This record gives sequence, C-alpha cells and structure tokens, in this order.
Amino acid sequence: MPLDCFVSVVAPIRDDSDILEAFVEQVIPILRDRFDNYELVLVDDGSEDDSVETAQELLKRHPGIRLLRLSRRFGEEVTIAAGLELVIGDFVVVMSPRTDPPESIPSIVEQSRAGNDVVFGVIAGPRPEGWLYRVGARVFRAYCARFLGLKLPKNSTHFRCLSRRALNAITQSKDLHRYLRLSSCFLGYPHQEFPYIPVVRDHRRPPRSVITGINTAVDFVVENSRHPLRFVTWMGIAAALIDVLYVFVVAMIYAYKRFDTNGWTSLSLQSAGQFLFLTAMLTIMSEYVGRILERLRDRPPYYVGDESTSPLSHIERDRVNVVTESTMPFSSSTPGRLPLEGATTTQSGGS
Repeated sequence: MPLDCFVSVVAPIRDDSDILEAFVEQVIPILRDRFDNYELVLVDDGSEDDSVETAQELLKRHPGIRLLRLSRRFGEEVTIAAGLELVIGDFVVVMSPRTDPPESIPSIVEQSRAGNDVVFGVIAGPRPEGWLYRVGARVFRAYCARFLGLKLPKNSTHFRCLSRRALNAITQSKDLHRYLRLSSCFLGYPHQEFPYIPVVRDHRRPPRSVITGINTAVDFVVENSRHPLRFVTWMGIAAALIDVLYVFVVAMIYAYKRFDTNGWTSLSLQSAGQFLFLTAMLTIMSEYVGRILERLRDRPPYYVGDESTSPLSHIERDRVNVVTESTMPFSSSTPGRLPLEGATTTQSGGS
C-alpha cells in the first residue's frame, strides 16, 4: 500500500538525452506504486543536446514531472541547489540519472522516515578514481576531522534523502559555492549511511580529476572555515620568533667575532623562509578576498531560463504543502511557487 507522504526526487541532467527516457520510465512507476504523492524534478544544466526536448515530451506522458532549465551551465552542485529550492515534498531524494539506482528510492526514504534527517549514499566497493585522487580524498577527510571538527563519510555520493527539516536548513545557506555532500555534514541532524552499488548508464563521463578535487576542497574550506587564516597567523608568529632569534645570533657574532665570512647559508635560508611565508600568506588572503568580492557583487548563484510542469495531475488537492497556483513572481528562494497542474512559465532571470 502506498505510503502517505510526499516524496520529491531531484535529478540534475546535462547532455543526457540518450539515457533520460529510460531513467524516467524507471523512476515514475516506483514513485507511483510506493507513495501517495510524488514529483520528479528534472533540472537541466545548460544541455547542448536534445535533453530539454526529451524532457518536454516526457512531461506530456507522465504526471508529476517538473522541468527547471537553467539559462546556461552552472555546474552540478548549483544545479542540485536549484532543484532543492524548487521541491515541495516531505522527503527529498537527490539522485544522478547516470549512476544511481531508482529501485533504492523506497529504501532510502524509509530510513529517513525512521528519524534520520539525512540519509546519504555510500558506494559499496571501489571507486573508479585513480590512486592519487583517493590519497588526496583521504588527506582532506583527515584535515576536516582534525581542524574543522567535521567527519566526512568515505565514498559518499550525491545520492541521498533529506527530510523537510534538513532541506530547509540547507536552503537557508547563502553560500555561492555549494557542495551538498559536504554541507549536509554541517547540519548536526541525525544521519545514516546507505550503502549501494551504482549503475552505469553513461560511459562518456570520465572519473573526477585531481584538479577538480583540489578546487572543491579549497572552495569548501575557504567558504566554511577561517582555519587557513589562523594558520597564516601562526606562521607569522613563528617567522617573527625566528627573526628575533636570528637578530640575536647576528648581534652576538658582531660583538664577539667582528666578522663572518661563512654566513651565506643562513642568509639564504632566512630569505627563502620569508618568501615562503609571504607567498603562502598572499595565496590564502587572495582566496578570502575573492570570496569577499563575490559577496559584495551579490549575484545570484544561477539564472533560470524557463520552468514547466506536467499537465497531468495526480496530486491530492487537500494536501497542505501543495501549491496549486502561482501567487508571486519567480524567485529561487521561494520553494513550491508554480502550479502543479497544467502550468508552464518562462522567465528571463531568477534566483
């Protein structure tokens, strides 16, 4: 018997026209058979193939599908964030059409209904990344546990289920750089791992590169912690103490020896150490100054091209969390702002 809850599924798509129809044909029957009310939100990240046209055709054939098309490519994390700000379900499942199994949706929702606000998917088995990426990920997790007090799960993915409470907390964030796999750990709400074996529907996408991992790690740390600045502070104090000691040594040599012909080594080491400190300080400071500049610009993290929903309705009209008509202009901070039956809108800006 279907569960009496509203489940939303957010699926980011990008150039996925060849797998999109098969993915939707798998997801919709599972949602229809297991839940009283549901919605599948497809968020297009500036696809350059026929993904949008394919999604529009699927809207005409299946109830409960919504399509959000971003104006250009903003990246997977921002695409997911846009979908999370749109959904209206009691429980929200985030999944990738390329790798996540639709048959696991009922299980992951059931674990969230049991009291776990965040149920996150963990790959049960080796990942396709190279050894250098795995070593870097291990170092980053150790850094977060030691200095940020944050234990990041190993082999976690975007596949997860969020309760409405957890979703509201995540969407309150105003960070321009959003990483769902990492930000979910900040909430402090009850959480649970969900081991699963991913499926492979698309062989075109290469494994994540080391450079991508480094950029993600830097953005996450700078956006959520001032520890690098504190590290610069301690480096400055250490360099100052070494300089004071060096001045004392030079004074003693001058007082008792009067000359020194073998001082080039110590001078070289001092100069190299000072330049190392200055470059490290400027590097870290530039990252934080760049974040300040982004905040001062006050630009939205994404813009919306258009938004549409299936003309076929399956939603119970008396549910209190269902919006049946649009009451305000489009805004990315207003979840559930479109009609759920026979509505299509086009906007030139958003969020």
